[in-house]
Amino acid sequence: MNDLDPLWLRSFVAIAGAGSVTAAARQVHRTQSAVSTHLQQLEASLGAPLATRSTRALALTAEGERFLPHAKRLLALQEEAHAAVRATEPPRPWRIGISEYFEPDRLGELLGLLRAHTAPARIELLWSSSQALQALWAAGEMDLAVVTSNVPLPGARLLRREPLVWVAGRGLVVPHRDPAPLVLLGPGCPVRQLALESLERRGRAHHIQLSCAGSHGAVAALRAGWGVGCLNEAAIPADLARLSHTDARHWPSPGKLAFYLHHHPGLQATATALNNWSKG
Repeated sequence: MNDLDPLWLRSFVAIAGAGSVTAAARQVHRTQSAVSTHLQQLEASLGAPLATRSTRALALTAEGERFLPHAKRLLALQEEAHAAVRATEPPRPWRIGISEYFEPDRLGELLGLLRAHTAPARIELLWSSSQALQALWAAGEMDLAVVTSNVPLPGARLLRREPLVWVAGRGLVVPHRDPAPLVLLGPGCPVRQLALESLERRGRAHHIQLSCAGSHGAVAALRAGWGVGCLNEAAIPADLARLSHTDARHWPSPGKLAFYLHHHPGLQATATALNNWSKG
């Protein structure tokens, strides 16, 4: 039996997740030709085709689908072997990042799920903006990340889509002839982008009243009557008025916000549990 090079396995797992050699190459930080060669070498070693290629996409063969979980397990075992040798060093925690828009009212439940599916390893959780989490994932500083994006993310799993809703503090009245004062997160926030595009399509005059770095600050400003904001359904506190529901003609929903999941092979079980939980 031929040995299986870990480089081949990493490239194969990346290809399976990304659906293309180009996207997989970016994920494993290698050239397209190197990743393509790794796949060919792995297929030659196994004696079976693992993927079929078309002009626009790449899909796993039946053999590839059967081999994929074994490839992920082999990579995880390699990491465990390295960890055993480094037993004298403090074990590195799993670094997990969660978008602050992702089920904030169920954060305690989410923490319990993450702890249950990563034990006995220690976890380091960052609750932050998607822009910051995307940058950390790209830099290899995250092991699992739930982020929002207005475009599909190569190698990431779509978790869910949530309707966006215009919201404001109860009692705030914005005459429809006046420019709408907005309370939004800063540039780079997918919700901000969808909200502004929605107003521009309708020709609704507006101005940024307050721009902040975190959703907590935005919610506090909305409660204080600073203006109108835009939040996904799961992130709306009960004390805010939902303008998209009570005045849908003038405040229609800007669309839906998509949540994506990035994860490394060693956290496959955690990723599966998180995917199932998000749909519950």
